[in-house]
Amino acid sequence: MREIENINRPAELSFVVWVVVISTLISAIGGQLFNYRIAGLGWLFPLLLSVLIILRNPGRIQFPIRIWLPWIFLVLIYLIFAEAPNALQRSVMMLTPLIVGMAVSRSRIGEKGLESFRKLYRFMAIGLFIVILFKTGIVFTGVLPARTGLAAEAMTGTLLCSLFVSNYVFGKKRELGWWAAFAAIPYIALTRTAIVAAGLSLPMTFAPMKIFKRVVFLSLVVMLAIPMFYTERMQNKMFFSGSGTIAEVHPDNPDFATYGRKALWEVMETAIDEKPYFGHGANASEPFVSVRTGGLTHPHNDWLRLEYDYGYFGMGVFALSLIIQLLHILKRAKNSTGETKLLFYTGASTILSFALFMFSDNIILYAAFFGNLQFTILGLAYASLEKEKSVQHPAIRIRW
Repeated sequence: MREIENINRPAELSFVVWVVVISTLISAIGGQLFNYRIAGLGWLFPLLLSVLIILRNPGRIQFPIRIWLPWIFLVLIYLIFAEAPNALQRSVMMLTPLIVGMAVSRSRIGEKGLESFRKLYRFMAIGLFIVILFKTGIVFTGVLPARTGLAAEAMTGTLLCSLFVSNYVFGKKRELGWWAAFAAIPYIALTRTAIVAAGLSLPMTFAPMKIFKRVVFLSLVVMLAIPMFYTERMQNKMFFSGSGTIAEVHPDNPDFATYGRKALWEVMETAIDEKPYFGHGANASEPFVSVRTGGLTHPHNDWLRLEYDYGYFGMGVFALSLIIQLLHILKRAKNSTGETKLLFYTGASTILSFALFMFSDNIILYAAFFGNLQFTILGLAYASLEKEKSVQHPAIRIRW
């Protein structure tokens, strides 16, 4: 019997999207399950599900994976010859967001599905905010903590800032209040790079905003940032002496608190010069850092990590892929409409935050907190764009 089905049939939100969003929130909650860190499981489950989805029907992938093929091949080739411990896990973690983006892009997402996504990430955002309030102890003491270990959670909050900004630019004025609330998360968590990234997510968004408005917002962000910088908790975070000026914020100032990062980075730069072009091998940076820090496993600078492991060549391949991806997103954003356009511009803005975080943290391995959600947004955008094209050029698919 023959069934005629229009390929434009509206689709619900893909199950993998639910898994990514929920696993991101669960990773923020943290803890352990069967002696495994929940944050680790937070990237593994979406990865396994995404692989199964892709294997089921690889032909429907809309994500432009060709952009990342040079980087993927490079990582796999280095993995074959890897000698450092944990090379397999670290390599897979770096590629996980790409696989998630591919899986998400397979869905034929409709307006109903996009509406479900808006509700889903909104609930996740509220959950994240509550988790941070509890983890910092604010709900119990009413006082901002002097120190926190919530760098990863602040990254997720910064990503959500880009979502709220895009919504604001496209007419949802109340989203500015949501942005303000989540831009405050890095300050609550006292994570310096995240404070900068979240603050810049409004005036530096890739969403189409007038120059005058950008200047106004940037001025407001600076006006708020200056008194924030001179608060006692921020001064204690920035300087060993507990006091200093903005002009004194530079790595050559011995009073500027880099918490050993400057010394480690200098040692790594010297080691990079020994094998500058093709690096020391997959995850070679982990034992290098561990020996010199007495327990740390990451250099808190992913650009240096890539240079050390893959050399200038590998880092260049990654950076070029990131730039081409950004340009590809912006081009597609101009040719799309509605929620699809909003998601594309959000994805583009998250790339700016991602590149900034790479200078001072390990975001390239934080798939559970940033990368998976970032590429879920991109996957939805590409899937939705394909849906728009099918509406403009409807076709009939015949099933036998």
